[in-house]
Amino acid sequence: MRGKMISPKKSLLEMQGYDIPLYREKWILKLDLNENLLGPSPKVIEALKNLSEEDIKYYPAYGELIHAISDYYRLDKESVLPTNGADEAISYVFNTFLEPDMNVLSVTPTFAMPKIYAQSIGCEFREVKYKERWIFPLDDFISNIDHKTGLILITTPNSPTGEAISRENLIKIIEKAPNSIILIDETYLSFGKDNFSDLIKKYRNVVLTRSLSKDFALAGLRIGYIAASPEIISYIKRLINPFSVNIAAVKAAIAALNDIEYINKAKEEIIKSKELLYKGLSEFADEVYPSEGNFILADFGFKADYLYNRLLNAGIKVKYYKNHPDIDNCFRISVPSQKESQILLDALQKRDLVIFDMDGVLVDVGNSYRMAIKSTYEFFANKELGFEEIQNAKNIGGLNNDWDLTEFLLKNSAITIPKQKIIDKFQEFYLNKYIQNEQPLIDPEVLNELSNNYDLAVFTGRPRYEANYALEKWGLKDYFSMLVTMEDVPKGYHKPDPWGLNHILRSIPCKKAFYLGDTPDDMTAANKASVSGIGILPPQDKSQYLKDMLKKQGAVLILDNVNNFVQSLSTGMEC
Repeated sequence: MRGKMISPKKSLLEMQGYDIPLYREKWILKLDLNENLLGPSPKVIEALKNLSEEDIKYYPAYGELIHAISDYYRLDKESVLPTNGADEAISYVFNTFLEPDMNVLSVTPTFAMPKIYAQSIGCEFREVKYKERWIFPLDDFISNIDHKTGLILITTPNSPTGEAISRENLIKIIEKAPNSIILIDETYLSFGKDNFSDLIKKYRNVVLTRSLSKDFALAGLRIGYIAASPEIISYIKRLINPFSVNIAAVKAAIAALNDIEYINKAKEEIIKSKELLYKGLSEFADEVYPSEGNFILADFGFKADYLYNRLLNAGIKVKYYKNHPDIDNCFRISVPSQKESQILLDALQKRDLVIFDMDGVLVDVGNSYRMAIKSTYEFFANKELGFEEIQNAKNIGGLNNDWDLTEFLLKNSAITIPKQKIIDKFQEFYLNKYIQNEQPLIDPEVLNELSNNYDLAVFTGRPRYEANYALEKWGLKDYFSMLVTMEDVPKGYHKPDPWGLNHILRSIPCKKAFYLGDTPDDMTAANKASVSGIGILPPQDKSQYLKDMLKKQGAVLILDNVNNFVQSLSTGMEC
């Protein structure tokens, strides 16, 4: 293409947009965007069915809608301005009153779009953190107000945290900043204990933005409104798109606002369902926070990754704040009906957990790692090494890492080689030659059958790359909720230390756990972690000696083949 490269204005260059899916995802329960899963009043559907040609061919008129909003919320008609969702309402307020040299004040975490609107104008967006979850940080907030504070944003109830600001604190902020716009985002108004409609008459600088998406279940029609003094409304009208709210949204909103009986029943159902979720989620979460919205925020700590994937596998989508600096490991969960809340809680119920070692259990390493040990030893020792000597060293215990085992065998032959040289040569043999010799020991059908009733994980001494390579090569990786490898375990805490098993147990809530391993170290780790150790005899050693060693270190059952584990469970194995 010819011509100079086109760039946006400078304030947009460093910004990240708000990404949304291009297509509706199919979930059994979609609980990630705070939509109202109870759905709209039947009168809304009827109103949409009765849209006429006259309705569609002319631009919409908003008089009847303004009348319905003002009646329902007890507002003066001159104080109401319909918008295409609360997002548009917020952006209109920002664009009406803010100049690039001003700052905007808000708490964090909160709704993401206001920061984008402020930055697009070129304003500084000041975010005040909570010192204590989730108590409004009033003193820090007020101390950030200065002569350049053009707008103060209060989202109440706040998303994702769920708390609502007290009237007392809100008044203190308003009176501290008489020359700033005080924008109160009341998107979740209907679920909170208080609303602030009266403040737009008492204070000329107060603006309310609201939505009909959450309580009236009209998210797909995008309708909200601004409530403010007639003076402020007149200013905003100077830049607003005059017909941004379409006629379908207008008719639907009027019908919804006129069906008070339905909305009251919906609110009652959400309150009861929220109570059910509070109680049920407390069994799994480190903390479930009180909420005045139609959602709940819960902190799942170590268990977050596992539980999020468990829900996804059950067809349930929640909002996961992974690696968020303020709410890491938290889920925000939209409150559905009581029946649907129970479906979510059932999907989280604890199951038994089966943890697999890899080498000798999931993967035959007789011609890979064992060959790498043998070749590395022979390279440095300049003499042959038998596989029996390797297995005998394995059976001693404390040599779960094959690099350590190779070093031990060399030292046992009075040969001292720097450890890194041993590792480098070992990896050269393994990655360039022997890795391709590996074969799976477990039948994928066995894993598939187990996964229907058990959670599955892997704890191995392998480096992560090599573990992932093997699992992905044979299509096994998706069966496992968690993979703990060499890099995940702190130095000095590898098997037979139980750190890796305990890490899995902290992350995956379970009723009972099994660890399937082929060495005495595996059984020692299982015993120390209070896990049922299942000894699996590797292909290269079915000896009575190994059976005795596995049993001595705590194995409650010894199997000739990993695929026999399912059968042992079905026969009522006692562990």
